[in-house]
Amino acid sequence: MTSDPSILGAMARLRKALEKRMRMDDRAEELERREGGRPIRSGTLAAYDTALLGRKLRPMLEFDGRGWRALADEIGVTSPDLSRVMAGQDIAAGKVFAICDWAGLDARAFYRPPLGAPPPRKRPRQTGRSPRVFHGKSTETGVRA
Repeated sequence: MTSDPSILGAMARLRKALEKRMRMDDRAEELERREGGRPIRSGTLAAYDTALLGRKLRPMLEFDGRGWRALADEIGVTSPDLSRVMAGQDIAAGKVFAICDWAGLDARAFYRPPLGAPPPRKRPRQTGRSPRVFHGKSTETGVRA
């Protein structure tokens, strides 16, 4: 074992950060089990699960090493927006999309529909063919009387 004070200090900081991260992950799992995957809002509004987005985003922001203000400028949001996401607070949908685009995440994965909303429609599969077009005869003619 080394007795270099700078290495010992760095190891202590790393251990502290890892322990904090493990506590955060344990708390997130506990909340998820307790809430049972319910929509975030109990009302009629659609929302984004910004708490989950924050949990996915935090390691990316910490790994980058730059401050939140610099990252927010690059993403196209404000640093308070990033702070709100980390706290699980709501932000505008456009900002959720900007953050997800920067992080390489699918914004649709964080969407929570309102209570009682019908299931999403299936999108038609793209087959590579052109769309169906009616090729029947018209009853109108180009002849003028």
